[in-house]
Amino acid sequence: MSKLTKIGTWALPVVLTVIAVAWAVAAIGGILTAQAHPAFAYSVAVLYDAVWLYGLAMETAHRRQGSSARLPQVIGWTFLPLTVVILGAHGLLAGDVLAAVVGALVPVLAKMTLVMAVDRDATRISARAQAAIDRARAVTRDRIAVSRAVAEARADETRAAARIVKRSRKAEADAAVTAFEAFEKYAETLDRHPVPDWHTDLPALVSDHELEALLSGGVPDDQSAGGTGGSGLPGTGGGHVSGTPPLEGPREANSRAVAMLAAELYATDPPPSKRKFREAMRAAMNERQLTGGWDVIDALYDREKQLAEGGE
Repeated sequence: MSKLTKIGTWALPVVLTVIAVAWAVAAIGGILTAQAHPAFAYSVAVLYDAVWLYGLAMETAHRRQGSSARLPQVIGWTFLPLTVVILGAHGLLAGDVLAAVVGALVPVLAKMTLVMAVDRDATRISARAQAAIDRARAVTRDRIAVSRAVAEARADETRAAARIVKRSRKAEADAAVTAFEAFEKYAETLDRHPVPDWHTDLPALVSDHELEALLSGGVPDDQSAGGTGGSGLPGTGGGHVSGTPPLEGPREANSRAVAMLAAELYATDPPPSKRKFREAMRAAMNERQLTGGWDVIDALYDREKQLAEGGE
């Protein structure tokens, strides 16, 4: 029974509203066809009535919830006189005064019956209760808004972190690929152009006794001066039977000459720095046509420095 009562309350407003909307669409479309294409004219008419219906629906919903319906009410009462004028003008343009009057009354009757139905179905509460409802709804909306903002911020942070990790991993991968390509290129270059082994053995150590004898123009005691000293006879010791010192290979002779040259160049007061020693050694070795790499020169410098420090 209650459902029938509710339907009976809203039946007449709904019917009159539908008639008013249909009549307004026909009137607006008919008037605008003289100025524009029929499709455009009736589209404008439909949009006009859609806004009017939306305002009526929002007014009804707000009145049912007991909330403020000020804006929907303004829209509804603004569109009512406009619709009345449009329907009256359409009837007058058609030359039918009765149609103009009836058309103008239909939206008025629809609006009045709709207001009565809304007032009957509206929730009636006190101003204090309405204020409490508004506060509760405001708090709920604030919480929902904050929760959405927090969720969106966290989502943005997660996406940003994922993009940063992606770029970092891509950079590491590019670096690994670059290093791999460099190693491959280096290996390919070594295969095509092998580097010779320039390392040479460190020359034999020259004793202080031998160095003193050589610098003074003599020869060590265990070697013959080729007839200038010693017996020089076979079996007498101190040399070969031919009276000449034992023969050395070219490599051993070069190493011994380089070692003696290093001892000679280092024996200055004060001793030279490593840079000056290297320059002097390289110049003297080039002048004497001696061979030896930088590693040999550096090793001789370190040895002479160690011997000098040990002697002190």
